Amino acid sequence: MSGTDDLPEDVRALLHEHIESYEQLEILLLLRRERYEQWTEEGLSARLRVRAELIETALAALKASGLIEAAGAVPTRFAYRPASSGLDAAAGRLEREYAERPILVIQLMSANAIERLRTAALHTFADAFVLSKKDKSRG
Repeated sequence: MSGTDDLPEDVRALLHEHIESYEQLEILLLLRRERYEQWTEEGLSARLRVRAELIETALAALKASGLIEAAGAVPTRFAYRPASSGLDAAAGRLEREYAERPILVIQLMSANAIERLRTAALHTFADAFVLSKKDKSRG
């Protein structure tokens, strides 16, 4: 075993299934560290020095993944509230791994991003043939 295979399986699964960007990773870790606080998009943007649009997208993805919850009206506040104890445990191990071996975590995130791009390209390529086939049957 070498490289990103050295990361615990649940950390690899969490990164593969729920964390698609560096912004999502940083937000998750910040909210987890400060789990008793609630953050606005603006507060997260200022703290992490990341554009508000990227924060908004990352928060939506983390919420959809069951890692955080949104509360309140305007401005909405976000807090770390994993949907399961398994997600919480994996996030805890991710936090430790990222503190101890950040390069491995980033390498795995990059590999996952490349895999997503390849998969999307293959789907687009396959869809081109499906559309082409339909067009020929019409003409």
